[in-house]
Amino acid sequence: MKEEIAKILTDGLVEGYAGNGDVSSIERASFLGKASHFESEPGSVYHDEWFVPNYLGGGQELVKAGEDMFTRLYAGGTSSPEQLAKLGITVKDVGGYLRKKIVELGNKTRLFNECKPEPDNDWQYRYEILMKDSSIPVIVSVESIIYKGTRVHLHPFILSPLK
Repeated sequence: MKEEIAKILTDGLVEGYAGNGDVSSIERASFLGKASHFESEPGSVYHDEWFVPNYLGGGQELVKAGEDMFTRLYAGGTSSPEQLAKLGITVKDVGGYLRKKIVELGNKTRLFNECKPEPDNDWQYRYEILMKDSSIPVIVSVESIIYKGTRVHLHPFILSPLK
């Protein structure tokens, strides 16, 4: 199950948020957000909805691979534009670096194992597992981007099968 779920989570994220596919505007219970939807092999579906008005918010990815269903919840975002300006960067810079790392790292991140690649000059991406429980198949993790020694992006995640 893990391989198929990991594949559709990765492919859907790269096709949607990371910039290769269609992102649409949505409204859910009067909240304005964005969504992406991707279907690959027969029976594999990825759907992501996120609500980030400017630089903080959250969302949920739902996937199905055959009969297996899974969700990845996330929240957080970047430091305020004012804080980033003190470092000489913008929300767009942080988002661009995040998209670049999502595409570059593919199925090495945001899943079931930690991912701590080497820094890219002033930038550093990290994905760390905070908690796993073998009796309850839920993973709590966190994604960070560090710029010149300062955390500028934080996304906590909860990964869980749908049973």
